[in-house]
Amino acid sequence: MNKTIRYLILILLILTFLTMPLTVPMFKSSTAYSMFNTGWDGVSGFARLAYHRGKTITPIFQSFDIAGVGDLDGVLLIIGPNVTFTAAEMEGIKLFLERGNTLFIADDFGTGNEILRALNVPVGISKDPLRDFFYDKDDRFVVSVRIEDPILARNVTEIITNEPSAIIVTGNGEAYASKVSMVNFHRRMFPLLTEVRYGKGRIVVLSDPDVLTNQLYGENEPFLRNLIDYLGGDRFYIDEAHHPDFNLYTTGTVTITRVLSRRTAIGLMLLIATMILLWEIGAFGITARLTSRLLARLFNENENVEEVALLLAEERGWDEKEIIEMLERMGG
Repeated sequence: MNKTIRYLILILLILTFLTMPLTVPMFKSSTAYSMFNTGWDGVSGFARLAYHRGKTITPIFQSFDIAGVGDLDGVLLIIGPNVTFTAAEMEGIKLFLERGNTLFIADDFGTGNEILRALNVPVGISKDPLRDFFYDKDDRFVVSVRIEDPILARNVTEIITNEPSAIIVTGNGEAYASKVSMVNFHRRMFPLLTEVRYGKGRIVVLSDPDVLTNQLYGENEPFLRNLIDYLGGDRFYIDEAHHPDFNLYTTGTVTITRVLSRRTAIGLMLLIATMILLWEIGAFGITARLTSRLLARLFNENENVEEVALLLAEERGWDEKEIIEMLERMGG
């Protein structure tokens, strides 16, 4: 086949590859607190933010014992759970924590307390809502006015909640409601977020999963950025198995069409043509041989002037005898 035709085919294949449509998987759900839910009550924005901040996001669709949670490494996020945790699942969570990982529970009136009781830690989530005089739009959107941890407080003055609960049976917290907040007519400064150690790992509890939802994403984005850094780890495992009505109403793919601009296409073709021309005239081979010999000259002190001259004569097509005679006269 003619070289010109071969090179034209090569250019065509390269351009086809660069402009070939890209197909990516697409999943959607209407389940509250699902990472696949792009509606107001989903946490897709939070999951996307974690991904852009360098976290590998992995959903868990199976029960924890089947998924082998005890053998995983990273951060396990349980957001708004409403399905009972089995004894086998709890054993997996315990092993996960004992190996030095982080468990994050964001819950108000779901089944998060089942985990805390099974782990026998001095933390609980109130079954009664939190009331406070400090709120954003109306008294449902209670505002956390005090953030203790310096990482969580970075460039953040408040956390907006939506009908939150409160953390009870704990000695301290990382974020609080005001001093006049109240749960079931008991008034004090209730924590909204706290952390406890468990084995080599730690448990972080947030008493309102709505903080993570798309509805409040705009108000809470600075805090969510800090929360992602605070949780640490390289991989986030997001629990989807403990949402009772979990569904993926859309499962399929999205095709993304990639189009090169005229200017980019012309520039790319000129670059390919230049590389082909350099290849044809042997520029790459000459450069490689000269570089190799230069390096050999630099790192091999035993190579004499005559050898270098003969190599150069071979490269340039000169007469070797004349080169040797010239060197002898110069040496004499």
